[in-house]
Order: sequence, then C-alpha cells, then structure tokens
Amino acid sequence: MQVIVRNTQGHLSDPDRDYAVKKLERLSRYFHAARSVEIVYREEKTFHRLDVTVHADGFHLRGEEQDQSVRAAVDAVVDKLERRLRRLRTRIIQSHRKRGENIPLGLQEAEAHEEDPHEVNETKSYLIKPMSVEEAALQMELLGRDFFVFIDEHTNKAEVIYRRKSGTGYGLLVPEGSR
Repeated sequence: MQVIVRNTQGHLSDPDRDYAVKKLERLSRYFHAARSVEIVYREEKTFHRLDVTVHADGFHLRGEEQDQSVRAAVDAVVDKLERRLRRLRTRIIQSHRKRGENIPLGLQEAEAHEEDPHEVNETKSYLIKPMSVEEAALQMELLGRDFFVFIDEHTNKAEVIYRRKSGTGYGLLVPEGSR
C-alpha cells in the first residue's frame, strides 16, 4: 500500500509519519487490494490536523481529526475509519443475506453482528425544483440547514450545497461530468 503525505502547513516528522503508516496498515485487513492512502497534514495554532483518504477496492474512504498531539490525531482518525469500515462490512453482509447470495470471501471470517447505525428513523419529503447555486445557498440559510439538495438549473442534475465545517463558505457536490 502506497502512503502519500502532503504537508500543507507544517511538516510531519519521519517518526510521526512512520507511526501513521503503521497505524493505517491496520485498515488493510478490511480490503482485498488497498491501493493508496493519502495523508494531508496541517499544523495549526495549537493543534495538528490530519485528513486521511484511503483508496481501496473501488472505495474512497475519508476521515479527518485534529488534536494537540500528532499521534493522538492519528489514533483518532484510524479509529474513525475503522468504525466506518466495520459498518460498511456489516451492511455488505446484510445485503448479500437479504438477496440470498453467498457472503463474499474475506468478509466471512470477519463477520460482525453489530446493530445497523444507519437505520432510517424518519423520512421527510420536500419539493425539489431547478434553481441556481446562489438560490440554493439562500434556501439552505433560510431553512437553517447545513446542506440543501436541489436541481441545478443549467445541468438539470441533482446537486448538494453544504456549509463547510471550517465555517468559511460553502461546498458543492456535483455528479461526475456535470461541470
């Protein structure tokens, strides 16, 4: 598995990099073919921030954490990614069982009996209409939401505008090839 470290602000020392690589190797047991892991490291005022993206088996898994210690941030992001992978594995197993299919090799021995944390407890319906990105941002603000789904008036495809965690502006999720 290839590990790519990008230092955007600050420098991740070799011992901390080796520690991160060793911890991230724990995740390889969830994949048949883990291609690469990208670590983006930022050193901010009083803490260290890690954004980790794992590229494996056609999945792109991302997690981010920050802490006063680099190693604590590594531990936290690896734990977060491992929880997500366990939930994904459980969902794959359950979907194969529902369809009466054999559980894929590699998932059989690691089968878990966890509650599904993604159980849908509430459904809301809303009117979706074509609008500009600016209008969608305004609607999101008026509704007091962190995201808003809309149809882009130019591409006629569903898009999602969201408030960035940093509090600096918005992000836009668009289907590939739309823009």
